[in-house]
Amino acid sequence: MPIKLLSPIYKTFELTRADLKYGNEGETTTVTIKQARQHEHQRRQDLFKRLERQWNTADDPNDIHLVQEVSMVEVYREEARMTMVECNIMGPDDKILFTSRSGKEGHPELAMSKQQFDEAWGQLFPDIAEEIVEKIHDVNLLWGGPQGEAV
Repeated sequence: MPIKLLSPIYKTFELTRADLKYGNEGETTTVTIKQARQHEHQRRQDLFKRLERQWNTADDPNDIHLVQEVSMVEVYREEARMTMVECNIMGPDDKILFTSRSGKEGHPELAMSKQQFDEAWGQLFPDIAEEIVEKIHDVNLLWGGPQGEAV
């Protein structure tokens, strides 16, 4: 029998370091991450597509230049946008920062445009974003697990 594709994995994590550091004494802060499929993986890989090599410049024939325009902060933000489906972090206005809704098969999905997500992501403190990215890599091992690219 051929392979039958199943729904991607969805996993909810507590952001324990953020809760501890920022003194959260109420409801635990959580994030739900989905397993990336090929289209998300391909979009992520597109961030690495520009690579420029130059040999033997006029100034120094032994000179070699290698230029690759990749910002890991941008990569992490895109990983989050593609795989984070629910998060209960509150903004300064006491509203959920990352709005979500029930999607296919009852799984959560973000209910935000790319611009809205980027603005919300930009409000996070770097250590909170880092903890979320760690959870993304726990679910998407190819991107940053024990043998992933981000290691």
